[in-house]
Amino acid sequence: MEAETEPHNVQALFIEQLRTIMPSTVSLADELAETLNISRDSAYRRIRGETPLSLDEVNRIFKHYPISIDSIISPKSNSVLIHHQAVDFNHSLKEWLSSLIQKLVLVKSSTNPELIFSAKDIPVFHYFRSPLLTAFKFFVWLKSVIRDPQYENMLFDADAIHKEILYGSQKAWQLYASIPTTEIWSDEIIIGTLKQIQFYYQCAYFNDNTIVKEILDALLGVIQEVRQDASIGEKSAGGGFELYCNEILIPDNTIFGKMNNQSRVYINYNTMDLLSSQQESFCERTEAYMKNLINSSSRISTTAEKERNRFFSKIESKIEACKLSIV
Repeated sequence: MEAETEPHNVQALFIEQLRTIMPSTVSLADELAETLNISRDSAYRRIRGETPLSLDEVNRIFKHYPISIDSIISPKSNSVLIHHQAVDFNHSLKEWLSSLIQKLVLVKSSTNPELIFSAKDIPVFHYFRSPLLTAFKFFVWLKSVIRDPQYENMLFDADAIHKEILYGSQKAWQLYASIPTTEIWSDEIIIGTLKQIQFYYQCAYFNDNTIVKEILDALLGVIQEVRQDASIGEKSAGGGFELYCNEILIPDNTIFGKMNNQSRVYINYNTMDLLSSQQESFCERTEAYMKNLINSSSRISTTAEKERNRFFSKIESKIEACKLSIV
């Protein structure tokens, strides 16, 4: 039978996990004191294990930092505790974006960060390269996925999304572009967005149909920028970029990350909702799956120019075909 974590070690493991996600310039004692509204001495007593953390204190820490309780208490269990983050009327798009930026800041500030993205759809960060494309994707999510009443009778134009949201998305892109990442794509990655554009055109959800061509041109521009990044193996803000082509349709959007030797898995579902876990056995299984997926894929960044050109030409031809069909 698998041994459970001994009770007297749980707090030490919890504090150590908290320590690993803190930037080296930040005092753990100061952060604990502020989060728990206690004195610095009281914070040190909890760090040393002299004073037990209460359940209320653990909960308050958990709300502030991406700590995994299950990875400490039952790292090998088949039952996985999942953290769920969703965009709805209680958690706005602005809050979702702020949380995303916070996660990227933590990754960027960590030691030797690693992100592997198995992408069924174009990773949302790439849409953030284009304000118009970002606005369209957010509009679709708000109008057709979340069904926000404010957008029920609204038609899309370039000003449909608040400028503050677009500025935040550009900040998220700059952060992502500065972090080394590996992405696995298939040439079907563009289909979802093209279907959204076609559907909105057919339903007359555009305020002016001339903007459809602008959106498709922006999408083509993003694909060409990704092609350029792949050719040099680096994104615009200096983050390394490895791109793999997989001929098998990738079933979901999953990110495996390592930060300060702590693994974490993010699974995107319901378009914008996010599931995440740090449980050791779950992360190990996901990491193995990602590496197997990479081994069965063709690397098209920096080398394999012929394969890279063939791959991106397929995607670009789908965009051009869509443009001809509706513009």
